[in-house]
Amino acid sequence: MAEIVLGGIYPPLPTFFDTDDALDIATYQHHIARLAESGITGYVVMGSNGEAVHLSSDERAVVIEAARSAAGNEALIIAGCGEQSTRTTIYNCEQAARTGANVALVLPPFYYKSRMEAQTLLAHYRAVAESSPLPVVIYNMPGNTAGIDLDAGTIITLAEHPNIIGVKDSAGNLAKLAQIVAATTVGAEQQRAFSVFAGSAGYLLPALVVGAVGAVAALANIFPREVCRVQELYLAGQLEEARSLQARLVPANTAVTTAYNVAGLKAALELTAGYGGSPRAPLHPLSAEERRQLATILERVHQPETR
Repeated sequence: MAEIVLGGIYPPLPTFFDTDDALDIATYQHHIARLAESGITGYVVMGSNGEAVHLSSDERAVVIEAARSAAGNEALIIAGCGEQSTRTTIYNCEQAARTGANVALVLPPFYYKSRMEAQTLLAHYRAVAESSPLPVVIYNMPGNTAGIDLDAGTIITLAEHPNIIGVKDSAGNLAKLAQIVAATTVGAEQQRAFSVFAGSAGYLLPALVVGAVGAVAALANIFPREVCRVQELYLAGQLEEARSLQARLVPANTAVTTAYNVAGLKAALELTAGYGGSPRAPLHPLSAEERRQLATILERVHQPETR
């Protein structure tokens, strides 16, 4: 297996549905094409924003295949594969490999939360990594896993496995990110064997400062160039410009993640790109008032910062 070097900005793609609640592959592939020239590094499919939990196994395969077809053979595709059982997680990794993904993104199991001690989670991830035909990125997302928050020690221990190549951390704990980076950075030239990603554009710049290599950011579906520009400015040493842009992105990021979630992401796409649609039930589209509030927030991204 060729070594995969991770870094940069990856939008977690929403899954689109038509008016009959079936997969809307045409819109999905249009969205991928729209993002392709924006500076992003690759795509995340079947993540939290992709409503993976609302799809059947067959639909998941169709979506990954559609992403590969639209993105081309050279694009890097990270596919969400986490499930409640180790066995099904491994199956999803195998399916993702067959259908065109390059990397498996794995949430921790959480249904039996009281039994998910560190040793249980270590055993789960190691078993997945041993059997997965794809390299694994750990997905730490307490908001979607009943509050399970993988600690730095667990992630650092898992980073020792040769088939576990990174972590997407959506908890927003910068001290933990810094600790993971410090413990997994090796070599005289500080080449990182394990890639740490911010799980949100809301704290991209501070995550880069402590050593993250990029972000899996929902906001990159809406403002891909701006999210990529934060990292470009940081790498160029233009910290004041990066700080200013980061500050303008924070309210929009909060709106499409914390406040309105998947429905907000799709509404934001409708407002900025003319497509989006509804999430699957039990999620609802935004109300008219919520859409008005979201539109106002999105408009401010391109307004000069006031002091």
